[in-house]
Amino acid sequence: MSPPLPPGNRIAARALAVGVGVLLAAWAMARGFIVLLERSMDRETQANITEGAERIQDFLQELPALAAREDAALVFGSSLIQHGFSPEVFEAHVRGPRVTAYNLGFPGVDPEVQRLLAHRVAEAFQRSGHRARLTVVEFTPFQATLARGRSAKFSEMANVKRAMLATPGDLVETALRSPEEASHLAALQALGGNSPLAITSMLEHQLFADPAPADPERQELVARMRAGRERVEQRRVRAWDPVRRGEARLFFDETREDYLAWVRLRTTPEILEQNLEWRVWTSDLLELHFDERKVAAFAEAVRTLAGVSERTVLLLAPRNRAWVQLTPEGRSRLAEVVARLSRDTGVPVVDLSEALEFTPEDFIDVTHLNESSGRPRLSRRLAEELSPPAPPLVGPGTP
Repeated sequence: MSPPLPPGNRIAARALAVGVGVLLAAWAMARGFIVLLERSMDRETQANITEGAERIQDFLQELPALAAREDAALVFGSSLIQHGFSPEVFEAHVRGPRVTAYNLGFPGVDPEVQRLLAHRVAEAFQRSGHRARLTVVEFTPFQATLARGRSAKFSEMANVKRAMLATPGDLVETALRSPEEASHLAALQALGGNSPLAITSMLEHQLFADPAPADPERQELVARMRAGRERVEQRRVRAWDPVRRGEARLFFDETREDYLAWVRLRTTPEILEQNLEWRVWTSDLLELHFDERKVAAFAEAVRTLAGVSERTVLLLAPRNRAWVQLTPEGRSRLAEVVARLSRDTGVPVVDLSEALEFTPEDFIDVTHLNESSGRPRLSRRLAEELSPPAPPLVGPGTP
């Protein structure tokens, strides 16, 4: 039997126990408050504030089943893919061996988040013993800029996703480079993948949201489209929906007129000018001064996915040329980075950034394709680019 602790040590142990108990109680109260706050808010508003964290969570739940397939075609990227790719349209137009396509586009993912996500995808395929038949990895240039990394909002939303995806080994690796950064990611994990910035935004929305929306017409159109989607789907549609293999849809025959009216409201010259200014300010959209650390992280993501895929290509998505006109220096920097990515990863490039068939009418803002024409057009074009050559015509009169 061990001897009793001296009085001073007993007091210290009691104080430590009380302190740990207070911390655990505060943590539990904070987690409970966050859960209540999330439950009191509609999913679309929450997704906008957290920049799609729920979409990644839903995808990770479905990843083992996806990786167990022998015919998976993964189209991996940012919100440009989330908005711009339809697995159903791609499958209908691709030639060659049958594939089951998936939209792995996620909003607010910078290359460092994509690196972690690529590792999770690769680990799932390695456990299943399968390889993806095809992987398309989309590079979003403005997400790899120095300006993007300096944006407090984008950095914190990316950190939330990094915390969701980081393993203990990832945290150790980060700590060796930056103990402060690693401790911040660990704190975000303790908060259940929520950041103080997101929590503050949600609270402000609940307390101070204007009961009369600034644009009631747009709000009414969105409400009608959601109601129309519910009538069509007749089920709860998840943020990353396994039924539609990641494609997020608002455009159906029943919602066509409302959707087109909503797009018209979003694409007035005044709205697009504001959108362009915001992208330039937060992401250096036209000059593209790249962050080498982010470029290296993206290259690692490409190599990781290529390691579990029979065929891999690097994609530059269509650019809204009417609004996004890169400076000569920006073009030069982009060309150099893309050439280096292809060279360092051994992956060929499919460059659709200047493809002439994509017009301003195919976009919903200065960067994202719309569902009505842009999404099907990109999905068909990708299928054409990635299909094997058509067999030659053979028959009477064929030379």
